[in-house]
Amino acid sequence: MNVSQFELVFKPQSPEGPADTVLQGYFLKISNVEDQELSYRLDFTTSSISDPDRSLFENTIVFVDTPGQNNAAGTFSLVGGLDAKSFRLNPLVTVPAHGTALVAVLPGDPFALPGCTPPTPDFECRGYVDISLPALFQFVEGPGGFGFFQQVPQSDAPVDVLLTPQNRATYLKPDGAIGAQTQSSLPLANGEGKMAIEPGQPFGLGGAALEASELDDLVAELPDGAIRPALLATLMGQIDPKAIDLEAFNATLERAGVDLALQARKTSTRTAGKARRTEDA
Repeated sequence: MNVSQFELVFKPQSPEGPADTVLQGYFLKISNVEDQELSYRLDFTTSSISDPDRSLFENTIVFVDTPGQNNAAGTFSLVGGLDAKSFRLNPLVTVPAHGTALVAVLPGDPFALPGCTPPTPDFECRGYVDISLPALFQFVEGPGGFGFFQQVPQSDAPVDVLLTPQNRATYLKPDGAIGAQTQSSLPLANGEGKMAIEPGQPFGLGGAALEASELDDLVAELPDGAIRPALLATLMGQIDPKAIDLEAFNATLERAGVDLALQARKTSTRTAGKARRTEDA
């Protein structure tokens, strides 16, 4: 579900003459109005740009404040490659029942400190933010103390959430002193502050088919101690063979340290006396 646009800026306010340096970040307050703890996924989408001064790749620092906890730099990050068009916040943002979290995404390199002469930055990046409620892995205990992990929706029905996105900017004088600070609320995509988010479904149970681009995220979200190869083998059986890039998918498996690979093969079946060939993954 679309939330709002975002704009990150760290550059001179004007390209001509002495000018203040603008350091602008994106802030999003998420209020969980339900009676249960929920974990939200945020995706930041931009154009696919390889220019290092126009991409989110390695150019941001993320802070997340939740009730009773301030997360240090490095706890959260935007995951995506240099030429990616979508960057996912990792890990998920978990908000207790009736709690409010604040997500702050700031230009991260270089970072100007108040009272210090700022460098000459030229970074800006724009796009839009999506929020979703993914299915989570849950351990199911079996007979004899054995068990397995399976994906479980967080809710049986859409959940309500209150969202407030903002731009917050600091204006640094040529000598590094803070000249002004501003903040402004951004319009929400649906025009209302309250949204109902449909819960995500497990792969193969009414959810989307597993794609190669999602494997890295899936591996990252597995709980510690999960038997990843066995679980991924189960999920790979739900892949759409007509829509997958096997070479890219197998490369992702290898990077994840999983000793499994998919191979295309042709099979023949007979219907009403006629042979039919199909291609499977």
